[in-house]
Amino acid sequence: MTDTEVPARVENESPSPHAVFVDIDGTLCDSRQRIPESALEALAQVRNRGHRLFACTGRSAPEVYPRFWDVGFEGLVGGAGGYAAIGNQVLLDERMPREHVDVLTALWEELDAFYIWQGPDQMGPSEGYLDFFVPRAGKHPEDWIEYAQSITPFIVGIDGGAFTKVTAYVPPEKASMERVTAALPDGYRAIIGSVGAAGYVPFEVVPAHLSKAVGIRAICEHVGIPLTHTVALGDSNNDVEAVATAAVGISIGDDCETLVDVADIVAPSVSEDGLAWALRAAGLTTVERTGGQGLGDAR
Repeated sequence: MTDTEVPARVENESPSPHAVFVDIDGTLCDSRQRIPESALEALAQVRNRGHRLFACTGRSAPEVYPRFWDVGFEGLVGGAGGYAAIGNQVLLDERMPREHVDVLTALWEELDAFYIWQGPDQMGPSEGYLDFFVPRAGKHPEDWIEYAQSITPFIVGIDGGAFTKVTAYVPPEKASMERVTAALPDGYRAIIGSVGAAGYVPFEVVPAHLSKAVGIRAICEHVGIPLTHTVALGDSNNDVEAVATAAVGISIGDDCETLVDVADIVAPSVSEDGLAWALRAAGLTTVERTGGQGLGDAR
């Protein structure tokens, strides 16, 4: 299905609730961190119809703002799958060994990268990271001020922290996936992240056995919803396993070829009401959306 077609709805007449896993950056919100009104309306209808919403993101818990929770999420798959929780109940919380944190920190320093170690209760930015990232991640310098405000209470020294994953912004002339992969400790993988900044290449590194699909399975097992009653929506490389695992996997936009290849449905982009369109295509709402009425990154 292309993103120019009005979606033929997936039949979803079962009275059983579905677990719906929604990525944040590029799926729920645009590059300026704005959530389209159409997405808010559609998510409210999903909940009102008895389905259950979960954030499923590369962000860690300190990076998930209260207004994101306010859309109706009752749980979180965070850290690209290294953490899962519903309310105050933690289902999964995996941290990297200290020796691996040290190896990767040395790599980013060698590459002159700005980087941030991420965990559900601790954040470890490198020197100058926030000054680099915050004014450059959006279209306008103020777009990501909320991010700095959100994580600041959780900042710890890298040497003493316990983290799930790391995101590094590498200068383009040094941003070789081959070089990064060769330097990783055994059992790790690197992917290109979805939030850019100033032309630097964002690398996300996590243990190879972790992905958002791991968190999805943990939540589904806990709430008693089978994978046959799951929907996952995302837009980038760290969504591939989630979209492939869910019964209905949806790519928001078509910028990530690997994601499109595993998706059941390809929706318009977030700036074209893609989330509302996708939820209707999955049979979770009755909201009529054809795309093109969203926020638009150019505005």
